[in-house]
Amino acid sequence: MSKVLFSDARAWRYLMTAIGKIIEEGTLRFTSEGVTLRAMDPSHIIMVDLNMPKTIFEEYNVTKEEKVSINFNDFIKILRRATKNDKLGLELREEKIAVVFLGASERTFVLPTLSISEEKLPEPRIQFKASVRITSATFRDMLKDIEPVAETIKLVCDGEALKVIGKGSRGEAEIVLTEESGALIDLSVEEKAEASYSIEYFKNIAPASQASDTVTIRFSTNMPCRLDFELAGEGRLTFYIAPRVD
Repeated sequence: MSKVLFSDARAWRYLMTAIGKIIEEGTLRFTSEGVTLRAMDPSHIIMVDLNMPKTIFEEYNVTKEEKVSINFNDFIKILRRATKNDKLGLELREEKIAVVFLGASERTFVLPTLSISEEKLPEPRIQFKASVRITSATFRDMLKDIEPVAETIKLVCDGEALKVIGKGSRGEAEIVLTEESGALIDLSVEEKAEASYSIEYFKNIAPASQASDTVTIRFSTNMPCRLDFELAGEGRLTFYIAPRVD
């Protein structure tokens, strides 16, 4: 029986919540190297790519590859029971997965696994012309600022700043982030880039920022946007969002 132990159960809750906003059912792959997941939402507008190497875990005992297909809504309901100091244990049993919270008490929940078809998805090969790195707090504040008026989020990067423009039937909002102001940790631009996306997808994946200190945003003109949420120990949760073309 394969078992893994993660030091922060709430971080898993944030990551799975973001994934669960994109897909209802999916397959976690447990291999000798770590845990991965790659899937598309039903509309094929957004792809999620999770990579958690075994070094990110406090304990990792997986001797053979196992595919664990689950309903993310059910999984998240259990993960919401995690408290601040809980560790998370996952035990892979025959056609079941046990979720164990280790804290002031030991609590175990068991979910049935599913039998679903898994779509094989290659990693997107995209030439990104602009890349910015910001704190997760800045990312959340950015969305909160434009959410009241925006239906779309437009990213514009010209080498000096990242402009975030929210537009909708209720009005417009614009935020300018620069390295000089301290809002940008890193900025790299090969050529000016601008593209628009549905703000709904950004809002859906925002919970992942609670498990990450920084967010890297990569995009090119009228091309998909890549958002990387970096986890301790070289873990990563990535989303690719297709552009909105008016």
